[in-house]
Amino acid sequence: MFIHLEEDEEHIKFNCTMTYPLVYIIILNWNGLQHTIECLDSVIKLNYPNFRLVVVDNGSTDGSMHIISRNYPKVIFIENMENFGYAKGNNIGMRYALENNADYVWLLNNDTVVEQNALLNMVIEAEEDPLIGIVGSKIYYLNSAKKIWFAGAMINWSSGTSNHIGMNETDVGQYDYVKEIDRVAGCSMLVKREVCNRVGLFDENLFLYVEEVDWCVRARKVGFKCLFVPSSIVYHKVLASVSLIGPWSKVFSYYNTRNFLYLIQKSFNFPLREIILAKVILRKLGEERGNILKMCFSIINSSNKIRPYEYPALFGIKDFLIKKMGKVDYVFKY
Repeated sequence: MFIHLEEDEEHIKFNCTMTYPLVYIIILNWNGLQHTIECLDSVIKLNYPNFRLVVVDNGSTDGSMHIISRNYPKVIFIENMENFGYAKGNNIGMRYALENNADYVWLLNNDTVVEQNALLNMVIEAEEDPLIGIVGSKIYYLNSAKKIWFAGAMINWSSGTSNHIGMNETDVGQYDYVKEIDRVAGCSMLVKREVCNRVGLFDENLFLYVEEVDWCVRARKVGFKCLFVPSSIVYHKVLASVSLIGPWSKVFSYYNTRNFLYLIQKSFNFPLREIILAKVILRKLGEERGNILKMCFSIINSSNKIRPYEYPALFGIKDFLIKKMGKVDYVFKY
């Protein structure tokens, strides 16, 4: 499963001064057979000598588990009977890793492909400082050479957003330096055991989206740093997994709206919490004023049924206010 380390200066330094921590790589699969196979094929070539690979299946119906287990006998498999979502599905994998002496967990989306040094370069940086708790990669779009998807992120609480730094830019080295950030991207997220022990795992109320933002916020509150490591390169098939639920814009609009409001509620105390929530909700309602008019017309004309896929952000606000969290049974497809 493991291949010989390149003897460059950085690797020699790491090899001479410390041992290689045990990393459990956790890949969540839900009806994504081909994506998962391509991800696994890249992971088994990693230039790191001490990792174990766990695939958590979230109730797939495409035969994923049978085919993957037959072709990758050294992989550890955990099979869930239903789709628990990103948060709970990964939590199940992380609990297994922590019970089996993991020093780190690396959460990796199944719709990614990694470069050989992606893990090693993150571990090297993380081991430099005990307060570095969560580390993220530089992430490119898979089919666009050097087109950045993620080069760090900050959180704008007043707007209820956390946009990617460098998104859609061509990489010419403008972000090639290690830096502290507010949060990493959930599709490649290396987390120290100490973070899991002190702040817990993902909040399962979120189901999908904002989970990594919430986890990074909680980690930073107790003193851990979140780090962007540009020498850790990951390629992402953006939206490949979400498309199974429905159009990305609809799914994202609902879950991100609802979950970011929930994150604000968790992260601040009265009265600042209420001020920020009111500001974000009013801003989002302003953005949705056209849909609000359409919804009002639908209510007046009782023959028109109000559907979540038409007003996902408004349903997200409504569900936050009535404390409806977790997975919803809405149909987001037309």
